[in-house]
Amino acid sequence: MCNKHFLITLTFCLLAVVNSSLMAEESTWKHEIEAGLNGSTGNSESMNLHAGYSAAYKDDAVGWKFVTAYDKAKSNGVESRNQFFADLLKDWFWQDSPWFAFAQGRYDWDEFKDWDYRLSASGGAGYEFLKNDAWYMVGRFGLGGKKTYGDADEEFTPEAILGLDAAWTISERESANFKTTFYPSLEDSGEYRNITTFDWKMSISERGNLAMKIGLINEYDSQAAPGIDKNDFKYNLSLVWGL
Repeated sequence: MCNKHFLITLTFCLLAVVNSSLMAEESTWKHEIEAGLNGSTGNSESMNLHAGYSAAYKDDAVGWKFVTAYDKAKSNGVESRNQFFADLLKDWFWQDSPWFAFAQGRYDWDEFKDWDYRLSASGGAGYEFLKNDAWYMVGRFGLGGKKTYGDADEEFTPEAILGLDAAWTISERESANFKTTFYPSLEDSGEYRNITTFDWKMSISERGNLAMKIGLINEYDSQAAPGIDKNDFKYNLSLVWGL
């Protein structure tokens, strides 16, 4: 990746942690680094490198979540995957209410798409459907848009946002997370994007700071260019270090 991709990632990281000094001393961010094998089907079929980093913070007033990952793969000496993303989400919780507001920004770079990189942003409202010791489930809806660079059009596309996030604490050592977000185009009826992720994680150390993770990611784009698979599925098996 060229320097501009690292600069964009650094910007997202700074935004994710800039408020940490303003938060209560007893509250801390949770950081995780992961690395492992990567597999994929769709535009490419291969096994190779996966690396990622995430940071999360939550209290009664706000929540932050930053996620970034890089995947690179070669098959028979030929590069078949080279992609990177950085995603920053902030929630504002309303006291004694299941409703909250959110804003999100995302950067995608993919050598095998018809564009060089994509910027997207959105904002709206959310609702907590379920919140207890084992389950946390919220829905999101709002408005946003995307813009791609390096393709023939480079046009801004306004989008709606419909999403569902769910987290399940299965036991002290085991947890699962599911997230799916639809981005219907507001310009072209019937066209949409979807990003769905599922992560299963199990602690393999007594202190709980080392875990095994299975991650599934599927991205669908009904407006993918000819010759590009509309459905892009990835899976990875990683070791996760909690910091």
